[in-house]
Amino acid sequence: MPASVPSATVAILVLLAAMAGALTALWRARRRERREKERFALIARATSDGIYDVDLVASTLWRSEAFCRMFGIEPDAARHEIADWLAKVHADDRERVWQGYVRALDSGVDEWEVSYRFERPDGSTGHARDRLLIVRDAAGKPLRTIGGVTDSSDEIAALDQLALLRRALDATTTGVVIVDVRQPDWPAVYVNAALATISGYAADELLGRNLRFLQGGERDQPGLESLRHALREGRDGQILLRNYRKDGSAYWIELVVSPVRDASGVLTHYIGSQIDVSERVATEQALAHRATHDELTRLPNRQLFRDRLAQALRESKRFGLSLVVLFVDLDNFKLVNDSLGHAAGDELLRTVARRLQSCLRQTDTVARFGGDEFVVLLIGEVETDVLRVVDRITEALRRPVDLGGHMHYVTASIGYARSPQHGEEADLLLQHADIAMYQAKARGRNCAVGYEPSFDEGTAERLSLISQLREALERGEFELHYQLQYRWDGRAQGMEALLRWRHPSRGLLAPGHFIDALEESGLMVEVGRWVLRDAARRHAELLAAGLGDMRLSVNVSATQLHHHLLEDVEAIVREFALPKGAFELELTESVLMVNAESTIEQMRRVARAGVGIAVDDFGTGYSSLSYLKRLPIQRLKIDRSFVRGVGADPDDEAICASIILLASSLGLDTVAEGVET
Repeated sequence: MPASVPSATVAILVLLAAMAGALTALWRARRRERREKERFALIARATSDGIYDVDLVASTLWRSEAFCRMFGIEPDAARHEIADWLAKVHADDRERVWQGYVRALDSGVDEWEVSYRFERPDGSTGHARDRLLIVRDAAGKPLRTIGGVTDSSDEIAALDQLALLRRALDATTTGVVIVDVRQPDWPAVYVNAALATISGYAADELLGRNLRFLQGGERDQPGLESLRHALREGRDGQILLRNYRKDGSAYWIELVVSPVRDASGVLTHYIGSQIDVSERVATEQALAHRATHDELTRLPNRQLFRDRLAQALRESKRFGLSLVVLFVDLDNFKLVNDSLGHAAGDELLRTVARRLQSCLRQTDTVARFGGDEFVVLLIGEVETDVLRVVDRITEALRRPVDLGGHMHYVTASIGYARSPQHGEEADLLLQHADIAMYQAKARGRNCAVGYEPSFDEGTAERLSLISQLREALERGEFELHYQLQYRWDGRAQGMEALLRWRHPSRGLLAPGHFIDALEESGLMVEVGRWVLRDAARRHAELLAAGLGDMRLSVNVSATQLHHHLLEDVEAIVREFALPKGAFELELTESVLMVNAESTIEQMRRVARAGVGIAVDDFGTGYSSLSYLKRLPIQRLKIDRSFVRGVGADPDDEAICASIILLASSLGLDTVAEGVET
């Protein structure tokens, strides 16, 4: 059996074994600690944030390299004090940060966050966001704090920039909305003050909602479907839109929407900007209404009537309906103007307009063609119905009219033509109704006459007039008269060439006596070319004689415009060496709008030839302002029908003011026609 071991030796061996185990455990613990520190150091090096570990017992500060770089602390120093870091905190923030830190330690919380300014190594000021964890013992006493500091200077700068942009958006008069397309129904996530003002809704009443509710029930406005299609495809979009304010009043906006995408190109938002164009639209609508309605009676004018007649004729062919056109010409109307004055004549015309309307259905149309001539369109009427309408009109007109205490009795000569029997084209039907009306006058007035083919024999007079016009051109019977145009200070600055016909037996005739026949005969182009050349020749002579540098204006018809006008103008300018701006063409709105795109290009070439362009009788035709602004025009001429009412008719004054304002906004001059001195 083994020898016995002394008990003292056994005790020593047991103690040594225990010590070995303890040393092994200590070695392993220190190895784990080293690995943790290495891991912590690697993590600290890998992040751009400054990492720190404050030993509150020893009052020392361990810091990462990023922390040292951020605050300008020497990284190789063997020991750092908390005061080293605190000294880098901005002086104005230092007390607040330190007191907050102390309160966090004393309050028992485990986490704390603070933002402050600090001094960078280069002396500049940075912004920091500091987050820390507080390690406490079992009794809650703080032992250490471990945290990270982020340089938030870029974020603060971005927030400041965002705040500046927000203030700018809130200061602008343009309404701005941002919608989030990632959310259902694309709600508004931002609206500025201007949009709230425009719509009448508070911002919090708009946020979180799709702003289509501002359209009321009008979800099929022109252009909306195109806008929706653009939005679905993530494209820009633009529209003129009618919305409704909180109080129910309508307003017009010009809306532009643009997509916003994230860094990966995914559509996230739309930005919409809108301006309130209600005033502009109201002006355009007023001008458009004036262009299609008679200013005195408020009835449709010749142009609108012809549009409706053309549409009715198309529908009549499609559905087999009949329609009738009536020409209603007041008998002896001139006597009213001559004896009672134009004011009485105007009142009579307004009364006649109201009475004619009272005799018709909603589907019928009555228009004023000018002077004392009215035209009626009846749809789906048979012969007996037409006669009943004529009887109603005759009876309505027969009632006396009080014209300033003078009782006047109205009669009318009425001619009518039916489609398809008397024509299936608008011009022919109007012509036949007109011929029938003259037959009614020839039969003693105050009666109605239906068109008959035999009436065409009366066109002999018109054919004779056309023949005389041809001879007038050959004999040189046309001549030009000149009307001066004055500035507001009385100084002459231009003149307009006016065509007259020195008739052998009838004397000097204004264009109203023969212009229609010129158009009908095809002579308008030839006569117009003569007017252009003769006016240019005489003007060149005046300029050569040193008799002024005034601008000369010449009227141009639609027929001329589409028959080599550009070539004629360019040739005339070259032939007479006219300086730029000395010669000007005047065209009406309706002429400019015929084949608008082609006309715009022609006018641009005319302008390049040094010839000015003016819009004559502005406000009486129908034009698109979007086309007008593309034309190289220099002047708008306000029609005398508007000018005549200035000082007496608020509507005329408003129209004149609107035209002047429109011209000014487009950089154009304005000429008022019919100002008598």
